[in-house]
Parts: sequence; structure tokens; C-alpha cells
Amino acid sequence: MSSLQKPPKYLLAALMCGNLLEYFDFFIFAHFSFLLAPKFYPPISPVHDAIIGGLFFAIGFLARPLGGYIFGRMADFKGRRKSLMLSVLGMAIPTLCIGLSPTYQQIGMMAPIALIICRIAQGMCMGGEFTNGGILLIENYGWKRAGTVAGLYNSAAGMGSLLAIACVAIATRPGMPDWSWRVPFIFAALLGVITFYLRSFVRESPIFENEAKMTSGENLRLLSKNHLRYAYRAFCVGSVTGVLIWIPLNYTSFYMNKVLGMPMYEAVKMTVLAVILHNFFTAVFGWLSDKVGIKKIMSTACIMSLVFLFPAFSLLDEHSFILFQVVMVFPAAMAYAVVHPLNSFNVPVLIRGRLSGFAFSAGLSIFAGLTPLITNTLTQLMHGSSVGVMAYIGSIVLLGGTSLFSLFKEEPAAQKSEYRLVA
Repeated sequence: MSSLQKPPKYLLAALMCGNLLEYFDFFIFAHFSFLLAPKFYPPISPVHDAIIGGLFFAIGFLARPLGGYIFGRMADFKGRRKSLMLSVLGMAIPTLCIGLSPTYQQIGMMAPIALIICRIAQGMCMGGEFTNGGILLIENYGWKRAGTVAGLYNSAAGMGSLLAIACVAIATRPGMPDWSWRVPFIFAALLGVITFYLRSFVRESPIFENEAKMTSGENLRLLSKNHLRYAYRAFCVGSVTGVLIWIPLNYTSFYMNKVLGMPMYEAVKMTVLAVILHNFFTAVFGWLSDKVGIKKIMSTACIMSLVFLFPAFSLLDEHSFILFQVVMVFPAAMAYAVVHPLNSFNVPVLIRGRLSGFAFSAGLSIFAGLTPLITNTLTQLMHGSSVGVMAYIGSIVLLGGTSLFSLFKEEPAAQKSEYRLVA
């Protein structure tokens, strides 16, 4: 088996920039979701608005597994590069459509229908974007640096979220015109075109090219008996990560604004803090995973989140928002840093795109997509109490983490084989 060529110097930077711009496209809606609900649907009550806003956001996530399988199949059969080129272009078009869409006051029920279609298209493209980018990096840089490059790549997604927050903060300032919310979406679409240009310089995975010469991805079934273990493992990774990441990035601002009645700009500050901390520690824990192992990082994330769950939410009840964000960001960053290595570890090269795109995206879409809806609704129905939220988080992390560790086995012989294949 031929050894890998030295990866191009610009590869990590190009994929990081693309991930940043791609996630800016997606998260611009996440941070606008509760503000846009009244514009695309008739407002009735705070609980109603929370549910509708959460559903609009969740739709994008729930479409990820389908798109993840479609783009993952393309990545396994036609190559990672082609899949990444099309996914970013597919993100730009519906994002532009959202920015130009008429509101409910202008066209009635056609407004939410159009928004739902755009969100489905966005989610499908994101299903292939995030996973295939991580796979391409690991296959170019090898397992000895898999955690480092994956951590840096994932931290770029947070940078895109930070840019989205900045646009929201500007668009929602007092005195801004009512149509100002449209500008970030149009800007995001333009950035998508720039991302498409950057991706044109990305080289195909040499590991994929070598494997494709010897066999075809069509000969490897995704859900065969030999591969089910990998699929279940990827689903658990997505489930646990999805729940942990959305608490500091979404729930805190919701709690401050909707429950305590604090101004949105005050709530956004806590989200900004969480994103900055999350970006930094995702890169740090990715680097650390190359030293201590990806399983240890993920297990620490699960244990820490369970041990500090009640103390953390006690801080939230006492309005110690900064400390709450710090405590909740640590396990979220740990889990997020190692999702790509965990998904690809020991997995045959020609099913990695479909496995991560479908199984991981399914876990992420169900739990990350529905977590804002579930946690926000539980809080509203329980009159501001976070007890239901704590029970929800604890249950998912405990069940998902336990299942993950029972499925994940360190297999020295297989790992050495993978090093020969990928490193």
C-alpha cells in the first residue's frame, strides 16, 4: 500500500474557511429563529412562539440524515471533493431565498411553507458538508494528527456562529429598519459563493483514490452485519454531542430572554462567551486527544456533564450566567472535538461518507435539532423551572454515553491496519 503524500499546506485552511462560511449560513437562522417565527407565522403566545421557533430550527436538523446519506454516497462513490463542492453551493441558494422571502403578513400561509422548504434544503446540504470535510482532513493528515486537525476544523464552525451572532446583534439594535433581518441571509449567500470558490482548490483524498481503484463503494453495504456496530456508534456520538453543545449555545440565551425577560442583547453576550470558549477548547481538546486518545476525551465529557449537571443549573438559577457557561462549555467542547475521529475510527474508507453522513447526522439531528424545542418548551410549561431540562440532558448523556462505550472497543490490530491505510 503506498504511503500518503504530504498534505498541501492550504488544505486545512481552505476547509476551515469553508466550514466557517458554511456554518455562518446555517447558524444565522439559528440565532434568528425565535425572532423570525412571528414574521412567518401568526404569533399567539410566548409558549406558541417558542414551539414554532424551535420547529423552524429543528426542521433543518431533521433533514440532515437524508442529505448526509445522499452527499455521503456521493463522497464514497465519486469523491469527497465533489460532494463538498455541491453541498456548499446547495447551502447558498436556500439561504438567499430566506433572505428574499415575503412574510406572513404579505402572502399568508405560503410564507411558512416556503421557509420550511428552504430549511429542508439547508439541512440536507449540511448533512454532507460537516462530515465529509472532517473525513477528507483525516484521510489527508493521518490518524496521528486526526484529533488536532478535526478540532481546528470544528472550531471554525463556531467562528461561523460567532459571525452570525455579530450580524444578529447589529440587525436587532434599536432603530434598525424592520427589514434589517434580511441582510445577514443575503450576506451569508454571498459567502457561500466564496466558499464554493475556495473548495475548488481542495485536492481529493489520496486514500479514497487508492481504495476506489481496488474496489467500489457499491460493494460495501452501509448497514451490513459487519458495519452496524459503526453505525450505532456514530449515532450515539451525534446524540450525546448534540445535547451537550446546544445548552450553552442556545438554552442560556433563551432562559435569560424568555424566562427572565432580559433584553436580547444581554442574552446574546452569554452566547458570544460560550462560542468563544467553545472554539478555543474544541481546538485544545482535539490536540489533546492525539496524546491521550479519543475515547478518553469522550468519556471525560460524558462523566463531567453528569457530575456537574445539578451544580451548573444551580448557578443558572442564581443568575451566575458566566460560570454556568464555563461549566457547560467544557464537556460540550470535549465531545465536539473528537466526533470525526470517533466516526471514522476503524471504519472502511468507502463507507465513511455514508456512515458519518447518515448515522451521525441522525443522532445529531434528532437530539441537537429537537433539544432547543424540548428544553425551551419544558421550561415554559414548568413556569421557568429547569428541572425538566436537567432530567432530559442527564437521561440522554447517560444512555447515549453508556451505549457508546459498550460499542467502542480499542482494537490494536485493526488500529494498526488503519494507520497503514490512512497515516
